[in-house]
Amino acid sequence: MRPTPYTLAAWALLFGASAGAQTMPDAGTLMRQSEQMFKQSQQQRIQPQRASLPPEMVVDETTVVTAQRFQFMGNQLLTTGQLQAVALPFANRPLKQQDLQQLTYAVSQAYRQAGWLVQAYIPRQPLTGVVLTLQVIESIPPSKPGQ
Repeated sequence: MRPTPYTLAAWALLFGASAGAQTMPDAGTLMRQSEQMFKQSQQQRIQPQRASLPPEMVVDETTVVTAQRFQFMGNQLLTTGQLQAVALPFANRPLKQQDLQQLTYAVSQAYRQAGWLVQAYIPRQPLTGVVLTLQVIESIPPSKPGQ
């Protein structure tokens, strides 16, 4: 018996569909792949930004700073007003090494309470002025358990 064009078409559909079904990823795999690609693209965007950031100030036991105001660089997720409120207890008083560490910790903690992980530090700058600048490096929100 000789195969008809309809028989050949049916065989092509049958074998083509089964071959395609074996290579099609499921929705979970596609979602994981897209999440990984998103995280990689976020990290690639952040890396050049970090390279262009000012270096951190070297602070020791002899460092004392008295700032009347604070300037924040790199903050977008929290407003400058929100960060000013966090830094207010550190204004108009002499700040030593431990106080400066507590200041950067307080800024980072404000972001954590909003669900974000950041790095805050004091960049190199003259410590003779009335304004102390803090650099904030914002990152993507942490993954929630179960994701």
